[in-house]
Amino acid sequence: MTFPSPMRPDFKSLGSSLPPLSASRRPECLLRPLNQADREQALALWRAAFGGTLEEAVWQWKYHGEFGHRAMVAEHRSGRLVAMFGGVPCAASLRGNTVEIVHLWDNMSHPAYRGLLGGRRGVYVRTVDAFIETYCGPGKAIFLYGFPGDRHFRLGRRTLRYGRLAEAACLELELSPSASWNISARADLMVRADERLDHMAAELDRIYPFWVRRDRRFVQWRYFDHPRRRYRVYGLRKFWSRALKGMAVTAAEDDDTGILVDLILPEGNAESLRFLRRLIGEWHRAGWRCIRTWVPANHPARRCLQAAGFEPRPEPLGIIPTGRSFSPDLDGRWAAANLYYTMGDGDLF
Repeated sequence: MTFPSPMRPDFKSLGSSLPPLSASRRPECLLRPLNQADREQALALWRAAFGGTLEEAVWQWKYHGEFGHRAMVAEHRSGRLVAMFGGVPCAASLRGNTVEIVHLWDNMSHPAYRGLLGGRRGVYVRTVDAFIETYCGPGKAIFLYGFPGDRHFRLGRRTLRYGRLAEAACLELELSPSASWNISARADLMVRADERLDHMAAELDRIYPFWVRRDRRFVQWRYFDHPRRRYRVYGLRKFWSRALKGMAVTAAEDDDTGILVDLILPEGNAESLRFLRRLIGEWHRAGWRCIRTWVPANHPARRCLQAAGFEPRPEPLGIIPTGRSFSPDLDGRWAAANLYYTMGDGDLF
């Protein structure tokens, strides 16, 4: 089995534009890739679909940031965007080979236009079909995944052939003055993403069979470039070295609760456990009373978290980790069982 292994995949170049149609030839609905000029119409669609407001700065970070986007829209002949399907393309490691996978977010349709084009395969599903034809398959994105709720998962399973990934285990740690923590672990609070993350990701490619690489480029974009949220990024240092073996990212949910957004641990439970206990000390100093996180229920990281004092809780967000393979060399069941994900893959925190 072979996969393309570019050093820095150009995730911005594919499908950036399609030739416009004249007014006389314009169909009722035009399916085309999202572009920069769509911002106002896309934000209006977001408001209509979700009943809230997405800040322009966050939209820019999501869709026109370091990794660009993979997104297809349906444009009504009036010029209004009435559906969108897409997400961010990321460099993933699949058995040590670099591939493109897309994390899906903000998939939506305008309530007033959902019957457009008629039938079970209305405007939204046809937008998805156009996305898949344009962006998915060998030499393109080989895997799509995301964290939909139940309704969107059922729609995707029925019409788009989504499948479940490994169940998300929600774990919480209640902090108390007697909580066990360890100051001997080497945890660096990082002020920027640096080259040590590239070396860390290269080493961890041997440990994680399928994951979005937390290299310098990803960490800078996801955490340090976010226009609104503030994160604390910790690196687990090797003994007597500045090199990194793992990392963790936290963010405040409120004054009392912290979210362990991302957790990348090396092999070896003892060192990982010392790292987590060192972080517990940091969370004490932040004044948090509770820490919450999500990891695949079948991954060793769950056992390490529970050894550090985290306990299982009912999943509060209603998310269903979901994915689909578009490569004949990537079995969907294997991918579902082996993709490592955290809340760092998405945009919920």
